[in-house]
Amino acid sequence: MILRRNQQRTAFVLSGGGNLGALQVGMLTALAEHDIVPDVVLGCSVGALNGAAYSRAPTRAGVQRLADRWRDIESPTLMPSSLVPNALQLLRKGASLHDNQGLRETVEAMLGDQLTFESLAVEFQCVATNVDTAMAEWFTEGQVVPAVLASAALPAVYPPVELDGVRYLDGGVVDNVPVARAVELGCNRIFVLHVGPHGRPEADIRRPLDGALLAYWLARNNRFARDLAALPEGVEVVVLPPGRRPELKYDDFSRSADLIRQGYTNSAEFLETRAEEIRAEPTGLRERLARLRLPSGLARSRVAEKAAADPEGAIVFGDDEESPTG
Repeated sequence: MILRRNQQRTAFVLSGGGNLGALQVGMLTALAEHDIVPDVVLGCSVGALNGAAYSRAPTRAGVQRLADRWRDIESPTLMPSSLVPNALQLLRKGASLHDNQGLRETVEAMLGDQLTFESLAVEFQCVATNVDTAMAEWFTEGQVVPAVLASAALPAVYPPVELDGVRYLDGGVVDNVPVARAVELGCNRIFVLHVGPHGRPEADIRRPLDGALLAYWLARNNRFARDLAALPEGVEVVVLPPGRRPELKYDDFSRSADLIRQGYTNSAEFLETRAEEIRAEPTGLRERLARLRLPSGLARSRVAEKAAADPEGAIVFGDDEESPTG
């Protein structure tokens, strides 16, 4: 897609993050209060669920209904408890710790079981990982619920989802924060709803599983940083602030209300204090020339790495030597 000068196309990009997806609901609330509406919504894993629900009703009332649904989620529904410790469950035969029936029920409760991509009020796409090709695959048409289940099939936790003979795993395996997809679709203003360092496992490796989870997180965040570093000229990315990481187990949904509040408070303040910067257009010759000076490869990478992990949020310009401003 080729955009005319000053033509703006806005995307919301929602990352994966499991129970930390409640943060995104607060972020969506802040964006709705500031009357920021996207042309396209892109989601991965829990971001696919939140993105689809938002795209169905991209209004303050719609986001409020999504928040109410999140507050009603009970951990045993999504991830049934067991008397057998998870470490031992990982050694037993089977594709995953849990089946995805509880996840399906939650997704259908939020979206309805007959929702289609074509019926959404805002264009929506979600990503899953094709097990056989090891590549990202984007869902853009047909039934939404199966696509969201495929996008959220977290390895070892939920089984792969088979659609039309193809097996899929969580989209976060290959593209947890799909900024590059937004650029491919011609978006030049991208709001990233990212759970940031919240999803990072502890750096202390006490068990083999700890090392595996840490490596998985590092790989996902590295992809996000590389995509930020590769932003083309004229593209602006607003990474909303997730705030500091809470002490929360991956299967604990009891603090969704607190996380929604945290996501809202941080993002509302960020959008308010940075409003002029986000809306600013380079009008003078000096400003236009400044945006033509690309930083070196190393400097750009360092800028992107900081923005990808900064709990306070960031604004990144594809052609601005001083970005992000934090």
